[in-house]
Amino acid sequence: MNKLSADERMILEMFQYRRPRGSLTEQRFIDTYLTPLGFKRDEQLNLYLLVGDKPSTIMFSSHVDTVHRKEGIQTLDYRDGILKLSKRAIREGSNCLGADDTAGIWLMTEMIKADIPGFYLIHHGEESGCIGSRALADECPNFLREFEAAIAFDRQDYEDIITHQSPGRTCSDKFAQALGDQLGGFKPSSWGVYTDTAEYSHLIPECTNVSVGYRGQHTTREQQDVPFLIELRNKLLNVDWAALPISRDPSEVDEEDDRYYSPRSWKTAAKKSYDMRRRSLLDLCKDYPDVIADVLENMGVDPADLQEYVDEAYGANWQDDSRVPEWFCDGYEPMEKAA
Repeated sequence: MNKLSADERMILEMFQYRRPRGSLTEQRFIDTYLTPLGFKRDEQLNLYLLVGDKPSTIMFSSHVDTVHRKEGIQTLDYRDGILKLSKRAIREGSNCLGADDTAGIWLMTEMIKADIPGFYLIHHGEESGCIGSRALADECPNFLREFEAAIAFDRQDYEDIITHQSPGRTCSDKFAQALGDQLGGFKPSSWGVYTDTAEYSHLIPECTNVSVGYRGQHTTREQQDVPFLIELRNKLLNVDWAALPISRDPSEVDEEDDRYYSPRSWKTAAKKSYDMRRRSLLDLCKDYPDVIADVLENMGVDPADLQEYVDEAYGANWQDDSRVPEWFCDGYEPMEKAA
């Protein structure tokens, strides 16, 4: 095996932590990698750090929690630049790699070490419904209005600068194109799903999400392209953040947004009601099953993994009528069995 670089060693070390929200492993990760850099907690449990000698209008964003069902340390498989779960980790119960969003955290720590000015915000509970960012938007709107851009590093794949998340347009094409041009190989994409910066889209003009080179998030097949992540770090250190154009008005709805939404698109339903996300997930699944299926597909959820999760939750024979949970049968009356 080739000798690992210092960057690779740090990435592999950070990716070992399984971090369900509020877990001891999450806190250990914070104590090891974030507190020493100067991060502090706000009242909404987010972690924040200002780099520079004056207030910044640029926010860099990620989130500290992962969708692991169990806390602890996991073993990894790293070959040919691709980082995955080891077979041992899967046998021991790891249900995802956690690149979402360990990759984003690593990028931000590297930018901090390089003294890139900005307000760095690592959110609490993104995977549980954007808990920290939603609370911050509700409780501190005037603070957030001081920012011109909120840039998350929490997107799958290799080239997206997200212009639309489920509330609708959250970032202008001009801003996305300018950032993509500086990074090279990136371009605007309207196919965003939802991350913390969407919670600020009614307060901050440019709210986007940048691809960081992972795929298959939230599944055992999740993987991270490590050389891509390192190269993205190198590019981020050379961006002229002050030169990015701020052109979106967060108080206005872009009438041209409709061209991005197909009738059956998950984004259409989300756009109709900004507050839809505040309803219970169960109600949403009942009322919009096709929309939820589209969201899960865009998030990279594999049907086989979802079936495995359902079987684990309800037992291998859960599809037997006698074992189906009551809510699943709402409005359904099974036919009487033939004599």
